[in-house]
Amino acid sequence: MKKRLLAALLAAALVFSCAACGGDGGSPGTQESASESSQTGTEAGSQAGEDEPYDGPMTLEEVASPTKDPFGKYDPPITVSVIHTANDGAFWFPEGDSIEENIYTRRYEEELGIKYEFKWTCPGSQATEKVNTMLASGDLPDFMSVNRTDFEKMYSAGLLADLTVPMIEYASEYTRNYLTGEFAYLLDAATKDGKYYGLTNGFSYQDGGDMIWLRKDWMDKLKLEVPTTLEELEAVMEAFKTQDPDGNGEDDTYAIAMNASTQNAYEWTLNNAFFNCFNAYPNIWYENSKGEIEHGLFGEEAREHTRAALEKAAEYYADGYISQDFATMDFDMHNEDIFNGKCGVVFGDVWGAYWPLILHLDIDPEADWIAVPVVDASFDQSKVGRDAAQVQNILVATKDCEHPEALVKMTNLYHDLNNNPETMEFEAYNTNASDSNQIFLCYPLPIYNPSFNYEGFLAISEAQESGNTDSLCEAYKLFYDQAMEYENSKDSGGWPPYRSYLKNDTSLSVVDNYVKNKRIVFNEYTAEQTPFMIENEPTVKKMYDEMAIQVITGKADISAFDQFLENWEEIYGNTASEEVNSWFQEKGGVSIQSAMG
Repeated sequence: MKKRLLAALLAAALVFSCAACGGDGGSPGTQESASESSQTGTEAGSQAGEDEPYDGPMTLEEVASPTKDPFGKYDPPITVSVIHTANDGAFWFPEGDSIEENIYTRRYEEELGIKYEFKWTCPGSQATEKVNTMLASGDLPDFMSVNRTDFEKMYSAGLLADLTVPMIEYASEYTRNYLTGEFAYLLDAATKDGKYYGLTNGFSYQDGGDMIWLRKDWMDKLKLEVPTTLEELEAVMEAFKTQDPDGNGEDDTYAIAMNASTQNAYEWTLNNAFFNCFNAYPNIWYENSKGEIEHGLFGEEAREHTRAALEKAAEYYADGYISQDFATMDFDMHNEDIFNGKCGVVFGDVWGAYWPLILHLDIDPEADWIAVPVVDASFDQSKVGRDAAQVQNILVATKDCEHPEALVKMTNLYHDLNNNPETMEFEAYNTNASDSNQIFLCYPLPIYNPSFNYEGFLAISEAQESGNTDSLCEAYKLFYDQAMEYENSKDSGGWPPYRSYLKNDTSLSVVDNYVKNKRIVFNEYTAEQTPFMIENEPTVKKMYDEMAIQVITGKADISAFDQFLENWEEIYGNTASEEVNSWFQEKGGVSIQSAMG
């Protein structure tokens, strides 16, 4: 049980998102330049020219390496203030340690000469209220982690320091690697008028994706091949429905796990992967054949693909491939049918093995699932819709802090302790394999390698093929060893990495398929939602949910979709499309799709 818990906690550790901070609106144009304040401190042991004002290119793309020591130690030490908005996370301290005194505080003071102290800490449930109170008082910490919405508010209010020069001077090569090149879309979120106001944390398109999970043990029993087309997938569905895959002699199985009673803003009755089979793309705006940006489900070209997907779902419902009760099922009921062996097809995402499918093995240790790419329907090669970069949070320095460059140095060290394969001390500073302690959560300013898991897949696959694990870093060796424990002894705690990181039939091998075969349609709209979108999208989303359930269950024919499209255009689509295309042209009209090749 402990190993199963460890697997689940490791997944959480690798996909964490930091608690959000709020902010008030105001007038832009009052940002303080960190290039001025960063020259006020002195540092011992620094390189020659360390105190010289920077006078060079002003983008990370133009400066491949730091111009000053990225780990230069302050002597005497400096003290910076921070906050911690989730002190109830899955971490604990050995006897004698605390949030104020621990493995991180000691390492940062010893190596960087940086002491960090907390203005306050709180459980995650209290974070929004505490931050709002703090911002209203104006008593800000030197450094904090904010979500993208609050970053925009703080920038507009003139609360952020300009980090351009500190980042150019001090960002280590590892740090800048994940803010430049194909990862530059992350940094775009913290860039204003050509200046950097934060270090962005998030995920790249390589570190996720939607896909289909299939009951492998059922497929083996029924001698079914892995499907690559919709027709082949339908043959699997028919077998799961009619050939008694659970072997109990009863007609009690169906194909697709699906629920509709707990739809949220990002769920469209069926998971993204189902629509992707039909070249329809929920939750993104993509470039159509005319070079215009349109909604991935309801745009001029996308809508016919969405229509075909809804018609096919209605066909599957009529054929019994979908539970006849799906419209009233919530996510817990959906999972219960999976765990009780009622269905064997899940349209899910890259982390399906870590949750919820790992829980199936608690009930049936012989159950097994594999991940396969979305299958080709009737339009073109199937592709998945993705953000080139998905921002989780942004590390910022507030305008009155004395040493904004210290935030960059702290980020460099965090990367080296947790993410950099050449330097990481993963078990000590991230997650302890013996007790599942996620000690990295005690640190207030964590930042992610946005391609950590995909890079892990590539490294582990190579080790798997060669039989030599000597080149694996501490984290990847841990995942590999867990996977081998499942392969060799069926230890269920190793099943999630076994079905995620290994070379064949795994979720990250599916992502590798998408990346190498250019099966990704990129989201072109990378800005925050406009006020119009925020106000009106929930209305049309509710209309869609109601229409889709009616169409799928056969209570309405597909003409209901046509009526929905008219309402969508009038209430939302026409204005939102105009806003998106105007924004696209203002930023230069160069699509991410073409830039990414």
